[in-house]
Amino acid sequence: MRSLWAARGLQQVWQQASVSSVQVAASESCPAVCQSTSTLPSRFAQVWAAQPQLAEDDAEPEPSQRDPTAEPGHQYDRAANTPTRSLDFNNPERAFAAKSTFQLARSLAVLQACQFKPLVQHADQLLGLSNKMLGQAITNFVVRKTFFNHFCAGEDQSSVQPTLQWLHSNGVGGILDYAAEDDTKPDPEAEKKKNSSDQVVARRFDYETEARCDQHMDAFKRSIAAAAEAPGQGFAAIKVTALGNPKLLERVSGALIALQNLFAQFDMDMNNKITREEFSQVYRDLFVDQDSERTEHIFDRLADSSGSIDIVGWSQGIRLQDLPEIVKHCKSPGPLFLSALTEEEMELLHNMMDRLDHIAEFAVENKVRLMVDAEHSYFQPAIDHAATELQRKYNADEPHILNTYQCYLKDSRSRLSVDKERARREGFKFGAKLVRGAYMFMENERAKQKGYPSPVWPSKQDTHDNYDRIVEDLMPTVQNEGAEVMIASHNQVSIEKAVALVQRHGMDPTTSGIFFGQLLGMADHLTLVLGGNGYRAYKYVPFGPIQDVIPYLVRRAQENSSVLGGVANEKAMIRAEMWRRLRPTRALSSSRTSVLQPGQSSGAAAAAAQ
Repeated sequence: MRSLWAARGLQQVWQQASVSSVQVAASESCPAVCQSTSTLPSRFAQVWAAQPQLAEDDAEPEPSQRDPTAEPGHQYDRAANTPTRSLDFNNPERAFAAKSTFQLARSLAVLQACQFKPLVQHADQLLGLSNKMLGQAITNFVVRKTFFNHFCAGEDQSSVQPTLQWLHSNGVGGILDYAAEDDTKPDPEAEKKKNSSDQVVARRFDYETEARCDQHMDAFKRSIAAAAEAPGQGFAAIKVTALGNPKLLERVSGALIALQNLFAQFDMDMNNKITREEFSQVYRDLFVDQDSERTEHIFDRLADSSGSIDIVGWSQGIRLQDLPEIVKHCKSPGPLFLSALTEEEMELLHNMMDRLDHIAEFAVENKVRLMVDAEHSYFQPAIDHAATELQRKYNADEPHILNTYQCYLKDSRSRLSVDKERARREGFKFGAKLVRGAYMFMENERAKQKGYPSPVWPSKQDTHDNYDRIVEDLMPTVQNEGAEVMIASHNQVSIEKAVALVQRHGMDPTTSGIFFGQLLGMADHLTLVLGGNGYRAYKYVPFGPIQDVIPYLVRRAQENSSVLGGVANEKAMIRAEMWRRLRPTRALSSSRTSVLQPGQSSGAAAAAAQ
């Protein structure tokens, strides 16, 4: 299993360049090694900002060049290879045709409860009070019949199968997630801010022992096994923080950022390329080894055919496991030196990668796609690194491993561009899941406390624009290079734009590498319409013992309450459809509109129906 972390890249070169002794002068200045890290992220941000140029050939045409007939909302006719009738997400009768009136009534009740902020904000305390006064059995019965049955598929691998079968019969697949959170720990700062409208408490795992991480690994394997039993292409999701010490992930992320910052120091003219002259000059300033022949050898190992080093070649050639050997040659201690992992940390990292490798191997054997979830930005470099290691090994022929990109992060598009280019150069298939992001409140609060610029876009519209542009960037990669992308969004406008792009590129939605995903119990009008029209639609399907899944249910309620603005629209559509079904005499009410007309909002339709 540890083949993923076998020494490679520049390690042998650095070892060959070792010297018998190193005399460090305390007064010696070393710009990149001793400079304060507070000045480096802003400089390195310029490197990331320039990276979309790596894939300019992937760019979509400007609006003036686009096919005016390829507008959102057309169904794809495979035989004719042309867009046909409208793909209407605003028609309640068609959207909810597969759901019973009871299911609609429960959905409306649950979504309405999610909008009652006092209930959501004090859910934990209310559940505790109910357990004391009514007993756990009665409390769990009520939760099961309401929130659990709405947002979750069952308690174990076998009980989720009816939900998966029902989804499959309506053209929808399942993304299995073992959502039990007996080890969940709320964020202390988030607890102080429970009245904030932007807050969503995200899952965090307590790191106790390596044995607990092994238990999490077994839980993820249960998700994979359940996904393998479901009809169609199966997906499962994992969180890296469940498989290793979160503090270790912070340390690994710091080490990776230090290597990236080192690239920025070598790039003296700030053009995002390191020339041979720049490399030689900076190398002499930073390291004790002054052998020009060895310096040339290191440069040649990193340079591409243009005779220079870009960020992709840099990250390919200098690996995390090389860092301890590299810092031995630093002239003086500094951020780079301090970021190197200790032997104990490297051992823990090996253990975490072994678990990830074991899970990935199990997923590939069972023909299940594995999605590596994104988490807090200060963990993300380590998570990206782990996902890339898995992709190198398992994505040679098809994208079995998909990494997740949170598009509310300002650097998400640039990072994704670099990752695409890396996949091209190294010859593996690229896989991505696109989400808007679930940690906005905590990211902004942490940035404020630590005194650095927020990594999150300042407005929702900025995030929407970034999300849609990334989807555009990826379409040619899917069409021409065998990549796969999960568009995980509850935003109807983004879904409509993505559908239009699939049609414009002439892709068959039933076989293309474009998938659409929404959470179970949310945005059903999007998922069911997509699945019913041949698009590869999926529901994120959580399961687990009800007592252990309750923290997950609380988060779902919080997201509905404060983040996902489309809930009001979905509620109005449900009301309209229920009125259409239950009104006493339909003939006498035929003039009342319960199905949305083009350009009409669901709220207007619901008002007309009432």
